[in-house]
Amino acid sequence: MTTAAYVRTQAAVAGLINAVVNPVIDWFSARHMGLRNIWGADGLVVNFVITSLLLSTLVGLFSALGARRLVDDGTVTPRRWLGRLLPPRGWLAGLMLGAGAAVVVIAASWLLHAAGVTTSSLAGLMTVKAVYCGLLGFLV
Repeated sequence: MTTAAYVRTQAAVAGLINAVVNPVIDWFSARHMGLRNIWGADGLVVNFVITSLLLSTLVGLFSALGARRLVDDGTVTPRRWLGRLLPPRGWLAGLMLGAGAAVVVIAASWLLHAAGVTTSSLAGLMTVKAVYCGLLGFLV
């Protein structure tokens, strides 16, 4: 397997898993609620910030561990750029990417609030969460 094919496969799998799992978690945890506020202790901003940090940290950890294992056993041909992309601590790189994503979420939420959007339905939350988590899982 080439390095580029491995990276594409891992990104696609992480994106698909997160696009499915995260909305399901929200459905189980919030199906009894009505409209959800964007801001507040139980708001969507808190939900998305926590998701950003956890998702990115876990994907970074498992991706780096898997990639290192495949490079060590010779399944993936190591490339010079791969060594630069694989930090010694995958979880830390994931956490840093998650923190950046959390800043983007806060800014986007502020813009929504400025535009007059203050609540979201569960269906809206699950749709946005599927797209957001899928993209974040793919990019990490």
